[in-house]
Formats: sequence, structure tokens, C-alpha cells
Amino acid sequence: MRIFSGLGGKLLLAFSLMALLTLSASLLGWVGLSHLRQLEQGVQQTLADQELARTLSRLSGEIQSASRLLATATSEQEREHQGRLLTLQGQQLQQVLAQLGRGQGSTSLDQLSQSIIGNLGQQGWLVGERLTLMAQGEAQRARLVAAAGQIAELARSQMENAETVMVAGLGSLYQPQGAQAARTLDRLLEQDLDWLEQMTELRHRTLMQQQRIEEMWRSERQEQLQTLLQEGQRELAILQLRAGAVTDPARRQAVEQALTVLAQSDKLVQLRSDWLGKGEALQVLASANEALMSSLNQQVGELVSRARDSLGQSQQALSQRLRLLEQALMGIGLLTLLLLMLLMWRMVYGRIVWPLQRAVAGMSRLARGELAPLEPIASVGRDELAELGRALQVFRDNAVELGRYQRELESRVEERTGQLSHANERLNEEVEKQRQARAEAEQANRAKSVFLATMSHEIRTPMNGILGGLTLLEDTHLSDTQQRYLAAIEHSGESLLEILNDILDYSKIEAGHVEARREPFPLFQLVDELSALFRPKAASKGVTLALEYAPGLAPVVEGDLGKLRQVLANLLGNAVKFTARGQITLTVASLVCHGPCAEPCIRFVVRDTGPGIPADEQEAVFEAFRQRQRDVGHQGGTGLGLAISRKLVAAMGGELILASEPGKGCEFSFSLPLQRSSAQLPAEAQPLHLGQSRDILLVEDNEINRLVAHGMLTRLGHRVTLAEDGRSALALVTEHPFELALLDINLPDMDGMTLREDLAAISEEMHERPLPAIAISAQMYPEDICHCLAAGFVDFVGKPVRLAVLANAIERLFRQEGASIEPPVQLSAAPSTNQPEWANPVLDADLPLLGMARIRQLVALFESQGRVLVDTLIQGDGSQQRQLAHKLKGSALALGLTGFASHCAVIEAGGGEPAAIGSQFDEAVAALQRWLAANRDAQP
Repeated sequence: MRIFSGLGGKLLLAFSLMALLTLSASLLGWVGLSHLRQLEQGVQQTLADQELARTLSRLSGEIQSASRLLATATSEQEREHQGRLLTLQGQQLQQVLAQLGRGQGSTSLDQLSQSIIGNLGQQGWLVGERLTLMAQGEAQRARLVAAAGQIAELARSQMENAETVMVAGLGSLYQPQGAQAARTLDRLLEQDLDWLEQMTELRHRTLMQQQRIEEMWRSERQEQLQTLLQEGQRELAILQLRAGAVTDPARRQAVEQALTVLAQSDKLVQLRSDWLGKGEALQVLASANEALMSSLNQQVGELVSRARDSLGQSQQALSQRLRLLEQALMGIGLLTLLLLMLLMWRMVYGRIVWPLQRAVAGMSRLARGELAPLEPIASVGRDELAELGRALQVFRDNAVELGRYQRELESRVEERTGQLSHANERLNEEVEKQRQARAEAEQANRAKSVFLATMSHEIRTPMNGILGGLTLLEDTHLSDTQQRYLAAIEHSGESLLEILNDILDYSKIEAGHVEARREPFPLFQLVDELSALFRPKAASKGVTLALEYAPGLAPVVEGDLGKLRQVLANLLGNAVKFTARGQITLTVASLVCHGPCAEPCIRFVVRDTGPGIPADEQEAVFEAFRQRQRDVGHQGGTGLGLAISRKLVAAMGGELILASEPGKGCEFSFSLPLQRSSAQLPAEAQPLHLGQSRDILLVEDNEINRLVAHGMLTRLGHRVTLAEDGRSALALVTEHPFELALLDINLPDMDGMTLREDLAAISEEMHERPLPAIAISAQMYPEDICHCLAAGFVDFVGKPVRLAVLANAIERLFRQEGASIEPPVQLSAAPSTNQPEWANPVLDADLPLLGMARIRQLVALFESQGRVLVDTLIQGDGSQQRQLAHKLKGSALALGLTGFASHCAVIEAGGGEPAAIGSQFDEAVAALQRWLAANRDAQP
């Protein structure tokens, strides 16, 4: 047959024969297992019956035990508990008997169980009746005992009365004599003594009757009950006779009532008799239950015995069948083994395994690349193995051909690999160059950040001296030449301050230190002050500056006042700078906000009629350090104003937009979510209160800054001791106790953190008092301030030092020590609407605080020391020039000479022309002199 010619057919035939033999063995096994299962069911049933018999025996014992406990129950709760227990046990008994009687056809077990359960119910009823009788008997016994006790108590009181009468009679025998004494003695013997004996007998018999009542209730035999009843009735008759001897009518009546109660003792005897009868009935029921239980157990035992005998017979029959089945299975097993061996040898090994081994050997040789001729797998046949042999031969021929192609391909791949290796080397070189370039760019960016941070500190330090020095200089008397110098200083200082502020603001923005604050401020007052500030400069060029303020805006809003002022001042300043004619308009109006604002946003627009900016150059004006020379000519500056303004507006939640066309002017606009505020702002600046005079140690390495701070502290009424470095400060604290120390953070010989700790330790050790310290630094980033406060400083004052800030810091520290001792000094005034060319805001602010004499002293010190530093700087080398430029910069900023300070900063950074510093210094001195001349009438 063709179906068996293939490998699958051969395997099918072999396995079919094996399956047939296996099926035959399975059928025989199934027959044997069926009989075995029947025997197992019988065994299981017999075991179950034995287990039920044991359960029945246990239940019988439990029922008998519970029955005895029920019979001896002394309370209704105990009877109910035992009754519920017997009910559950009876149900279990019925269930067990039902299982035992299933299939037996016997009703005797059911009849026995019904009889037992009926007896148990009758026993429960009898126990309930006994408990009722017990309760009634207890109540009757209590009444009888109480009545007997009442008679005994009355008899006792009569005994006491009799004893009292006798004592009184005996006492009266001493007075009379003769016949009277004899009569008294006869009455005592015949009446009083007899009364005492009768009352004593009454009490004794009453107590005996009380004991007899207790014996009646405890009696366990009917004969004893009748005897006690008869004795009690006889004793009751005697008690009734003795009760007549009670003389007191009320007590006699009480005794008679109690005797009436005692006469009911026959009821107690009847209750006890009934109770004993119920007990005898319970005993009869218990005996009946025991007999029924014994009969029940006997019948169950007979059922179990019959089941065990039947199981034995089944086992014998099954053993014979299993022996026959075992012999049959053994024969089938031997036949199966012989057939299986034949099939394995002829079919599996001869036709499958050996050809497969030759096929595997051939494939292994081909896999190893051995292409020698293959041995034939199957000499004859048309099965799958023969086809596999022919396929392997074809595969071997193809492998020979593929080997030739492979050798050709390897040569080509080797050539291409060389080309790719060369290209990869060039790519790695380019990647390395890019990595180095990126590293250089990152290093340059870090160097820029470090430079800007250092510049921030170094600029603010000398600016403190400039601003404070100008404040002190106002109190001095200046000549006209000095006034011109002061005016020149003022003009240069304004330019320098503007450039330095732009640089510092941009460094803060790049370092990520710009955060929008929210504080209430009057919006109209802000824009009105800015308009008034720039209006004179615009008018000097023939340009009109107008303010358009929508009337419906909130008077007080919440936002970042400082950043908004800076942005608007920059936009207005650019408009005034680049507008030669026409008009400048500042518009403030409401704008519908599409964000989560509760009120409309506020839109700010600065529009001018200047030359305008082409569309392709509009984005470039917002880039840092980018300046565009408009038609009116280059106006100077750093090129940071618009870049800073855009970032500040973004920080406040808006966007700075430019709209312009050449010849039609520019329009800068932005909108901010400034919410209405209910805060009430003061109409005027708050006055500064001068506190109690303190001993203060001032540590500052810059001489001009020392002079400025000394003047401010003196103006505040404090006693000041100066130190130029940490070593001098330590020596001064050792010699003299101070109440406060003002420390510059960056000193030439040690840092302010370490100096504060040393000063505090010396003050505690030498003077036994703490020494609080306030930090003074030009590094005013939030993390710098937090670092100082965490290091132990009580407060922080930034440079340039302002008098109000310094006074507030000291006042906060000593606030608890009392009120101020000097009249208030006004901190600020309204901004001037018309600033002249020689104006110096720093010196103007310090003039009322430090006085003109102190400011003139500062200017003179700057002129004398600055000239020497300038000459040395021009003749010095690179490092010396940068050091001297740093000192000149700090002094210039303290006096408000921002222009001259910016030139010094450029030289300090390694740029600029040091030779030109001389003329710039002369211009700065001339600006200071012009300011002094303009303020020569000020109070010294």
C-alpha cells in the first residue's frame, strides 16, 4: 500500500500496533478497577457505618450526661441551656440513625429515637415543674422562717421587759417590811418570774419551730415530711397558748399574725412532697432512657456486624477476580514487549534512526565545510529520508558553488572594509574636534559667569564709597571750581551707573536669579513719576512726552514694581534718545486677558516718532550687546537695555513686542496680569527714627567706603570705631567691648564668615557679652544673602550702603531696647521733575543724611587719592593696572560717578586704554565740583 511506503505511514503502523496492545491492557485494567471500585465503595460504607456507630455511642453518652445535668438543674437558665443542648444532640442522633438505616429498610431505629427524644422532652417538662415547685417552696419557707423569727424577736423583747420588772421588784424589797414585803415577794415569785419563764419558753419553742421548718424543706423522704408536719402542728398549739402571756396588745396581735403564718406549714410540706414526686418521675425517665439507649446501641452494632460480614465476602470474590486479571495482564504485557522490540528494531532503527544518523553526519560535514561526496542515506525507497538524502546531495553541490562565490565576495568586502575604516578614522577626528570646541565653549561660558559675578561684587563695593561720599560731600563748603568738578562727577556717574546696572541686570538674568515678586504699588504714581522724570530731557530736544492713562484702572495693583519701573524707564529712555522731533506717548490701558486672571490685563505701550526700524532688524535689537545706529547718530550705551527688558517682561508673565516701520517710529508694547489690590499704601515716605547710641565696630578695607559708612553711622548717632582688616578688628575687640559689628565679607586678610566667629568668641571670652554682626557685601544674590544669614550674621546690608537700609537693620536688632531719642528724619522726597545737567541722585539722597561737610571731605579725599592712583595706573603694568582700576572703580561708584567707574571696570577686565584714564578722571572731578557748586548753599 502506498500509504505505508512513506516514513509517516511506517510510524503510523508501528504506533497503531502499540496503541492496540495498550488499549487491550487498559480494558482489562478497567474491568479489574471496576470491581476494585465496588469493593472500595463497600469498604468506605463499612468504615462510614463504623464511624457513625462510634458517633452514636458518643452521642448516647453525651445525652445521658446532659440528661443527668438537666435533672439536677437548679435554675431556669441552666434548664434552658441543658434543654437546648439535648435538643441539638437529639437532632444529631436522628441524623446519625437516618444514615445508619439508609438502605437497611429498618424502622426500629426510628422508633427508638422517637422514644428517646419523647422521654427527653418529658424530662425537660418535669425539671421545669421541679424548678417551679422549688421557687414556690423557697418563697413559702422564707415566709415561715420570717414569721418564726418575728415571734422569737417579740419574745426576746418580752423577756427583757420581764427581767426589768423583776429587777425593779427586787430593788423595792429593801424599803418595806413585814406583810408588805411578803406580798411584794409573792408577787415577784408568782407573777413576774412566771411571766419570764413563759416568754423564755415562747422564744425557745419558736426557734425550734424555725429549725423544724428548715428540716421540712431539706427532707428527702415522704415519711419524714409527715412526721415533721405532725410535730410542727403540736408545737404550734403550744405556741398559741404561750402567746396569751404577752401583755402588750400590739405585740400580742403581731404574735398572733405570725402564728397564723406558721399555721401554713402544711403548704410547705405539700410543695416539698410534690417536688420529691417529680424527682422520682425523673429517675424513672432516666432509667427508661438508659434502656432505650442500650437497645439502640445493640441494634446499631448488629447493623455494623452485618455490613462487615458482607464486606468480607466481597473481598474474597474480588481477590479471585484480581488473580485472573493479573495473569491476563502479564500475558498481554509480555506480548506487548515482544512486539515493541520487533517494531523498534525493524521500523524505528532500521527504517528511521540509522538513515537519520547518516543524514546528520552528512549535514555536519557540510556544516564544517567538507564538500566530499556523501554516503547514501537510503539505498532504496521513496520515503522522506530518501528525499532528504537527495536534497543533501543537491545542497552539497550548491555549497560547492557558493564557496566559489564566497571567496570572490570576501575579497570585495576586504577592499570595502579598508575604505570604511579610513572614513571612520576621519569621522572620529571630527567628533573629537567638536567635543573640544564644545568644552572650550562651556569653559568660556563659565568664565563669563565668573567674571560677571566678580564684577558685580567689585562694582558694588566702590559704588558704596561713591554714593556715600557724595552724601557726605554735600555738607562741605565748596568753591566754584569744586562745584564744577562735582557736576562733572555727577554727569559721568549717571552714565556709568546706567551701563553698570545694565551689565549687572543681564548677569543676573543669565545666572537665573530673576524672580518676579508681587507687592502692592500705586500704578498711576509710577507712570506719572517716570513721565515727569523723562519729560524735561525730551523737552530739551523739542519732543513732547505725553501720558495716556485709562481712568478705569485700579489705583493699587500687585506686581513687581522694580522690574516694571526698569522696563518702562528703559523704553522711555530709548524713545527720548532716538527721537529728534515729534512726540513720545506712554499709554496704559486695560486689555481683556484670555488667561486665568480674575481681571483684565494691563497693556503698556511706548510709541515714538523716531526713525523706525526695518522688519529684518527688529529681532536683532533684542539681542545682548547689539546696538543699532539710527538716523540721529550713535547715542552710546551697552546694547543690553532691550535684551534685559524682554527677559524682565517674560519673568513678570508678559511678552515685549516691537512694531515699527522705517520713517514711522517704533511702538514697544507688553501686557501684564496686574491684579487689583486692596492694600492701603502710605501717601508719604515713612520717617527714619534714630535709636539709642551704640558702640559699633566697622570693618571695611576700602578707605572711601569706610569714610562713607562712618559718616552714616555718626549721622545716626552711634559711636564708631574703624578697622581696615580682620587683624585690626580682632585687636580692637580684645581691648574694647562693642555692641555691634559691621563686617565687609571680602577682606584682604580673611573672609567675613571666619572673622565673625572669631570676634564673637573673643567678645564672649574677654567681655562676657555677645557681639552680633551685620554683613556688608556687594554680592546680593539670594543665595549669597542666605549663606551669610546661615553663617551667623543677624542681618545683611548690600552695597552701595543706603542710610535708610543701614538704620533699619540696626533698629531691627535693638528694637526691644526702647524708643528713639532723636526726631525723625525724612527718608525720601518726591522725584524731581526737572533734573539739571550736574544732577547726582546718589549725592542728592545722601546730602540731607550726611551733610555737606562730610560730602566735601569725601570729594577731596577722592581727588587727592585718585590722582595718585591714576598716575600710578598709567605708568604700571597689566596686573598692577587692574588692581588700581579696581580701587578707583569702588571709590567712583560710592560718589555716584558711574561713567568713570565703567571705564575703570573695562581696564580692570583687561580692555580699554589706560592712558586715557587721566582725562576721564578730570571729567569725573569736574562733575563733582559742579554738583558742589550747585549745592554750596546747603547746610554743612
